[in-house]
Amino acid sequence: MRCPLGAGYGHSPAWKTLLLTGSLLAFCTGPASSELPSSASLDPLTEGADAHLPVPRSLGDVLSTSWFRGHEARPEAMIFSPKGFPGPGHTGRETLDPQGSLIIRNVTTQDAGSYTVVLETSRGRRSATEQIHVKASSSGVPLMTFPGNSQGIIQSELNYSVILQWVASIDPEPVLRWTLNGSLCGTGKKMIIQRLSLKDLGTYVCLAENSEEVYFSQPVTVMLPREFPHPHPRPLPPCSSVDSFLIPLSHLL
Repeated sequence: MRCPLGAGYGHSPAWKTLLLTGSLLAFCTGPASSELPSSASLDPLTEGADAHLPVPRSLGDVLSTSWFRGHEARPEAMIFSPKGFPGPGHTGRETLDPQGSLIIRNVTTQDAGSYTVVLETSRGRRSATEQIHVKASSSGVPLMTFPGNSQGIIQSELNYSVILQWVASIDPEPVLRWTLNGSLCGTGKKMIIQRLSLKDLGTYVCLAENSEEVYFSQPVTVMLPREFPHPHPRPLPPCSSVDSFLIPLSHLL
């Protein structure tokens, strides 16, 4: 039977590393697996929901399961090893249920895509691929920006570069358009401003449209750095006050 994840908690980090390395090597050198028909795609999920990828149960005795991101079972994409240990593809939001099914908590659009499960059964090794579709939340899809933004605001000096990038994965692949203050200003995954000028200041939004839906990014406003008032130096006392203060000192000399 598959060793549950909790069974490894008693090991030191070094032992966990050795066990995971052993699992990866065993997987790479093990016999080739035969592919099962791909499972039907799950209904689209909304960001923040939990995804549940079940293990095919029509295979008889399942001895162990391992999960991978993508269409192929590559060691660098392993989420869980056959022993139930987290692999390089584990983000901290994935768990296994007692049947070996994969659960992903609080999904985002970046979790959309293919997931491969490899099963060790009494009949040999089998594999299957499942799909996750994730809809962006109504609050908008976050953008990656350079320089970084704070609460949707980028502050930059003129003549510096500014980059905004759409990073969400959506299926079917969408057409991406960018607007500045409501007017079309570009297309593609990246909006690159080589040398920021006054005409580039304003609010940017990316629209992603495919055959099923239109998605909007969270707005990002590019502005010049705010100028904070400098503290005024305290005024010197009047000369008469200084003189009156110096007179007693002269008597002490």
